[in-house]
Amino acid sequence: MLLVGLLLAGCSRSRSEPAPPTDEPPVTVAEGEIPAAPMAPASFAHVNPDAAVPNVTPTRLAIPDIDLDTPVVELGWTTQEDAAGNIFSAWNVAEYAAGWHVNSSLPDEGGNVVMSGHNNVAGAVFRELDQLKRGNEIFVYANNMRYSYLVDKVLIVPDRLATPEQRRENAKWIGEYDDDRLTLVSCWPRDDNSHRIIVVAHHQESAPVSIAQP
Repeated sequence: MLLVGLLLAGCSRSRSEPAPPTDEPPVTVAEGEIPAAPMAPASFAHVNPDAAVPNVTPTRLAIPDIDLDTPVVELGWTTQEDAAGNIFSAWNVAEYAAGWHVNSSLPDEGGNVVMSGHNNVAGAVFRELDQLKRGNEIFVYANNMRYSYLVDKVLIVPDRLATPEQRRENAKWIGEYDDDRLTLVSCWPRDDNSHRIIVVAHHQESAPVSIAQP
């Protein structure tokens, strides 16, 4: 199961339009998809999925208000070729875990920490994202630190019937930002993939796991 393009690695459909071979993160808009990487090539600090990444990469995500406690794995991308011979970039897919996009920020450096996950297959770790409300807490664990975030926005945006302009606007949510935020992305609703749900949370504090609440 592969996901192509700009916003999401958490759905079960995959289509692409032609794009040149690239080692950069996916930037192709596919009809009927809002994919998994930023709309334009973003200047994140982490843009090579094979590059060594410090051990502050996220390893666990917990959201008490929806009883979520899941491992986090790194999500890179691969170059694929479709039946017509078109070459495109495609994100790997996290199964039974949340996936941290390797071209997004690390929790300790500020910027936009981006994670995606399935909503109705392979563990469906992000199935309950639509229950989140402004002010709910989210905890990201990395390198014996716990990073606390408060939900600021929960957005549901069209995908299947979205115009290219709408997809470009939607994809900005997982682009680079100057503030210290966490963005979670999945498909919606629970029994379909016609929309995308985007949760934006802002960093509040960081504490060593030894003194933070579990």
